[in-house]
Amino acid sequence: MNHYQLSFTLEKSIRRNYEMPHTISIESKEFLRYNLEKNKTISMYFENKKSLYDEMPDNLRGKLIKRKGVIDFMDFTPSCISLVAVVSHKIKQIFERLNVSEDEYVFKKISIKDYDEEFYLLFIPIIPDTEFVYPKCIFKDMFDNGNIKTFNNRAEYYNDSHDFLLKKIALKNIYRDYDLLYPQGCGFYFSERIINAMQHDNIVGYDLVKGGYFYEEMVFG
Repeated sequence: MNHYQLSFTLEKSIRRNYEMPHTISIESKEFLRYNLEKNKTISMYFENKKSLYDEMPDNLRGKLIKRKGVIDFMDFTPSCISLVAVVSHKIKQIFERLNVSEDEYVFKKISIKDYDEEFYLLFIPIIPDTEFVYPKCIFKDMFDNGNIKTFNNRAEYYNDSHDFLLKKIALKNIYRDYDLLYPQGCGFYFSERIINAMQHDNIVGYDLVKGGYFYEEMVFG
């Protein structure tokens, strides 16, 4: 199955004169406090992962920043580990229609000030870097793009990784048929069949990352 890295749209007709994408400010103090206590760092995330989403506060509230209307796929603030976007009910329906495994995502409903539409925080559980196939991963020097490096294993990477960015991610084959992927330290990916459904349903607010500094190729093996 093919997978595509997503970002928030750069389309001028949607962004117009704004420098930032459509962005939701999460206002619920109990949610913000919970994330500081349970999900502040990646090590804290993995330590609390089994109960993190079940114990996360419900009835969340947010507001749209500097925009006149909401769209289907929106950025958010503040940052939150494993949270990838604020999405519309249309995207939730796509996941349900395609029978995407519920092990691969979590929705938390959020009410957006001045809007009646249903929206959700979309979480994708992070795949730990212990699941990487390191000899097939490619890293580039963040200060010298021509300097490419590989590592034989995770320990070798952590001993010599401070100046290198992951540009080609190789995951174990068990993830090949996943619809949603969020490898540790990388961007997030949707399967081709989800992207096709989003295009068919005219979902607004996302771009496919096809190149550039933030592009990361995904392979399996």
